[in-house]
Amino acid sequence: MAGQDILSFLGCGDWVSGEEMASRQGISRAAVWKQIKNLKARGYKIEASTKKGYRLAKKPDLLDADLIHSSLKTKWLGKDLCCRREVSSTNEVARSIARDCQNGTVILAEIQTQGRGRLCRPWASPPGGVWMSLVLKPQMPLAQVFRVNMAVSVAVSRSIHALYGLNADIKWPNDLLINERKICGILMEVSAEVDRLEYAVVGLGINANVDVSGFPAEWNSTSLSQELGREVSRAELIQKILQEMEEAYEKMGSKEIYEEWRRRSTTLGRQVRITSLEGDLTGEAVDLAEDGALLLRAKEGLKRIVAGDCVHLRPLEDS
Repeated sequence: MAGQDILSFLGCGDWVSGEEMASRQGISRAAVWKQIKNLKARGYKIEASTKKGYRLAKKPDLLDADLIHSSLKTKWLGKDLCCRREVSSTNEVARSIARDCQNGTVILAEIQTQGRGRLCRPWASPPGGVWMSLVLKPQMPLAQVFRVNMAVSVAVSRSIHALYGLNADIKWPNDLLINERKICGILMEVSAEVDRLEYAVVGLGINANVDVSGFPAEWNSTSLSQELGREVSRAELIQKILQEMEEAYEKMGSKEIYEEWRRRSTTLGRQVRITSLEGDLTGEAVDLAEDGALLLRAKEGLKRIVAGDCVHLRPLEDS
């Protein structure tokens, strides 16, 4: 894509001559200027000098496919990436194309009008967040699909720590917390043929540059900008997540990913309440099994929980 090529030249922040960009792309200087004009119209701040050439003065906080691709170092994940202004939900869009699109396709949106989490709960998706869905097609039995959620959780946790030095702890089964407040939710929806996974659509909702002060108190939310006291580059965050996710995906099912998932857990050692179709259970979260199940020591005995809603009651040492 033409805009992506120009951004790859300007991404260093230094001056780059139009002649150099034209020569390396095999196009005319007039074509370079046309690309520059298009980027400016999309919100990029690009300075021009008759002697020096062009310089990217400021990267806008846009969900822009060209900007994301310009510094994306994955081999396959996110190579097919679509950014929308507004959708009902990125998972819905992803599901509509999942059978025909390539593995690793990514859908992003500035706003979701009907974002949702587990158990069809509403998920607030105002501008400033990362509302993203991935279409993944691993060759695996349906019974092993938990490995996808495990790898994704590890990848997002790694990314947030690497970029910002924040510990994003994994709350079983599919949330990430910073300082005990929710920063990210994961919603995975799958399609299968008999017992083989056809595809998994993995939705991520990350409160990046979101003002969470208006969210209901019971959501217990935070955002990266609130934790850091500054806004973050969403493009950089998406790039990092996709890179970490590709690495974790290729190691799905390994002891390494399981042990890291377990090590990053903030649920272990807690008194928790699990709500499922079988009712409520309260007890101590004593372990996480390799198949993704939570082992709960309840008054009824040791229970193996494969799905459910988890509420942290208090740390074990204070119980």
